[in-house]
Amino acid sequence: MEQQITSTSETIERNNTVKFIGKGSELFAIDLVNALLTIITLGLYYPWAKAKKLKYLYQNTLMKESEFDFLGTGKEIFRGYIKAILIMAGFYALYITSNFLLRTHGQDELFIGIFIATMLLLTLVGIPIFSAYAIFGTFRYRAARSTWRGILCGFEAEKRKFIKSFLGAYYLLFSTYILFIIIIFTSEYLQKANGMEFSFAPILVSSFSLPLMLLMIYLTAYYKNNIYSITYGNLRLGSLKLNYKGKTSNLFGIYFGNGFLVSITFGVYYFWYKKNLYNFLIENLHLKHNEEEHKVKSSITAGQVFKLEVGNILLLLFTLGIAYSWTYCRTARFIARNIIIPENINLDKINQTEKAYTDATGEELSDIMDLGGIFF
Repeated sequence: MEQQITSTSETIERNNTVKFIGKGSELFAIDLVNALLTIITLGLYYPWAKAKKLKYLYQNTLMKESEFDFLGTGKEIFRGYIKAILIMAGFYALYITSNFLLRTHGQDELFIGIFIATMLLLTLVGIPIFSAYAIFGTFRYRAARSTWRGILCGFEAEKRKFIKSFLGAYYLLFSTYILFIIIIFTSEYLQKANGMEFSFAPILVSSFSLPLMLLMIYLTAYYKNNIYSITYGNLRLGSLKLNYKGKTSNLFGIYFGNGFLVSITFGVYYFWYKKNLYNFLIENLHLKHNEEEHKVKSSITAGQVFKLEVGNILLLLFTLGIAYSWTYCRTARFIARNIIIPENINLDKINQTEKAYTDATGEELSDIMDLGGIFF
């Protein structure tokens, strides 16, 4: 199952090479034990399972022949895990209570109004704010507990600005989706109310739906690009800072133009589409060190994506999903080997700039949570 994906970039000797050397068989053993212990403990072992898996993945990721390390522990992740469970339990309890009152007082307009208000509150306030906080906490925690050659990583985003930026993009996209749904339902209502001869409904739909669809694609690109900017654009490894300079217009061009080509080629163009998405993210990353900034490059081709994705699909199909650990390692090796870090960055001169995790105050520690893999 340890299939290799050849790359032309492998024939070029690079000092700043990124590698992933993990094996599917080893990761499978970890996943299997983690799954069994998580089931036996009714989910309580999950934080320790996450810490164990992250440690394996980090220690098998190398940059210039030196591995990364994850210093986090299950006990630390457990704090965030409990917070997440309590918050989600609160959301669920609110939904169940409102739904019960709606069934028992279905004729009462007051309770109908309360139910609608509750659902809107969860959708528009609770879930997006929780998601923003979870993403921030995940990046902040993992950066604080990640090292390379003993040099600590860091995450520079301010929580308030991060959440504000995330919610701004979310609400723009959500509002457009709601407007699109309103137009569809309005046209159907008008057609039913006026009979099949009512010809204005199709005109209404075509006049507003197409521009709205384009707007939704653009806002999806804006939302995704915004996430890249406030996450990857705020990471650092000691004195080496990672910047992100992607433009929404370019990502929109990939979503719209490549998506169109995928549809008219009956999916054949998908591999070029996926290649462009990979390269968009990688090649908009810039490394800044000693006031000098250098662009990260990618050597990913559509042919490599084809080998990767088809191979992963076949492995999953023929093993009924058991080969997930192998496909994960194949994908990690594929991405790592195709990231080209500029040679004129001297990684040996990276200095320690981040405070040790144990120097943080109790209030800061209470904010740390790692929810990656649970909700997104």
